[in-house]
Amino acid sequence: MHETAYHVLRLRARFYAQGCLVIPRGRTPKPIVETSAVTEKRRVITNTLANGIAQFVSMASALVFMPFLVRSFGLNDFGLYLLALAVASYASIADFGVGAALVKQTAEHLASNDHEGIRKLASTALAFYLAIGLVVAVLVSVLALFSGAIFSVDSDGARLIRNLLLIAGVSALWTWPLNTANGVLQGFQRQAILARTALFMTLGNVGVTLVVLAMHEGPVALLVGVSAVSFIGGITNLLIARRLIRADTEVSPLDADAGVFREIVSFSWAVFVIQVCVLIIYQQTDRLLLGIFIGATAVGLYEAAGKFQGFVSQLTGLTTGAVMPVASQLQAEGRDSALQTLFMRGTKYVLAFIAPVVVVLMVLAYPLILHWLGPQFAPYAVAAQILISHQLLTLLTPIGDSILIGLGKLPKRLPYAVGVSIGNLVLSLLLIQPLGIFGVVLGTTIPYFVDFPFHIRMLVKETGLPWTSLWRRVILPTYPLLLVPLVMALAALRTPLMNSLLGVAFAAAASVTAYWAGFLMLSLDDIEREELSSLWARVRARLSS
Repeated sequence: MHETAYHVLRLRARFYAQGCLVIPRGRTPKPIVETSAVTEKRRVITNTLANGIAQFVSMASALVFMPFLVRSFGLNDFGLYLLALAVASYASIADFGVGAALVKQTAEHLASNDHEGIRKLASTALAFYLAIGLVVAVLVSVLALFSGAIFSVDSDGARLIRNLLLIAGVSALWTWPLNTANGVLQGFQRQAILARTALFMTLGNVGVTLVVLAMHEGPVALLVGVSAVSFIGGITNLLIARRLIRADTEVSPLDADAGVFREIVSFSWAVFVIQVCVLIIYQQTDRLLLGIFIGATAVGLYEAAGKFQGFVSQLTGLTTGAVMPVASQLQAEGRDSALQTLFMRGTKYVLAFIAPVVVVLMVLAYPLILHWLGPQFAPYAVAAQILISHQLLTLLTPIGDSILIGLGKLPKRLPYAVGVSIGNLVLSLLLIQPLGIFGVVLGTTIPYFVDFPFHIRMLVKETGLPWTSLWRRVILPTYPLLLVPLVMALAALRTPLMNSLLGVAFAAAASVTAYWAGFLMLSLDDIEREELSSLWARVRARLSS
């Protein structure tokens, strides 16, 4: 439902975790259940559709409910709710990358039909998560007692954020152990199951929010309800994961193995570094700094820009989930040219899908925020435009990053990711006092622009893709066409459509659709048209089955 800090980080963590299914060169995988190429293609389609539906419902509900929550809670209390979620999200770094290692090593044991290895792995991860859940619960609860002195809040605000953090601390006792089931399901490549559970959780959270709004309850009631839904969803995944692991291989934290844990850590450290960087970069630090130096109201106002960034990032996540396993397989088969084609076509499609959305959001930011959230948020439309502006360049990198991770070359990206995170933190600290909300927005955005040329250069080098191919087959077919939605959106600003939210939405949809139509007619070669036609036929068959 909400694009809470937990859900955001989970989406980003999935971006890295699902890419870790690397099959060592020379090793032939032996899946236990399904082996045909047709089945694998069908699974990719199923997973992508399920993830897409779940994330779309989540995004839509977050956008729909935000203005109602602001009006019901008040801007200050809504900001405190977001601040508590941002604080709680920092506890997620205690995962130390174990979740990604659990996915990777479960898949490897599955390939060799080693259910005993899966049992030891899951038992060790469960023991780790039980311990971490207890530690996190204690730390967050202690922080809750001192939160009033840390953040710029009055006595009522101190009491509210304390209660919210205490709820978050208690929920850690079950949230962390249940992560074991999520890792096992991803290792078994049952992302469609996880997506269905996430969809039902989103619908459950929608119901909770409607009840909270109807009964005029506050953030505490909302967080209790969301935590309860999360618990039910986690238990559901746990029961499914237990069925996947053979009945005679009972998982127990008492069977944790030190050797298995060392093997987990040997892989997880690089993922841990990336997770820390993601957490710093992706708005949570912005919210914390605003809460400490300015106050909860600023956190609430910042959310207008944050929702734009979150929306674009979730769209990006929809396009990358199926890339990593494919990259791993192509590497194992030594098909370097196919990897380059995957990079080019995947990046081309990501740009075509998302870049026009970014352009239209930037042009129509002011009327959209004005009619969606109200006049008090409208002055921060510029902040939203700045925060998503880097996406016009960095959309060239997600597919390449997915391939890089699938090839097991994640450590090569670490210096860049750490540099962006440090730049984000330093700039935000320097600019927040003189510029307020705009200070943290600039602190987040500028490092992306600085990093981009180094980032794309590294991806081109690691994939062996010639620059001329990137320019000719990716950039030229996509970027010039962005003039179409740009001109249409600018023209729409001068029409009566801007007098209502429905009119703004219509103008946005028409501008984006015009780009997509032009792309399909002008930017695809014959092979791409044939492949997309075949894919659409499979999707239709899947939907009708």
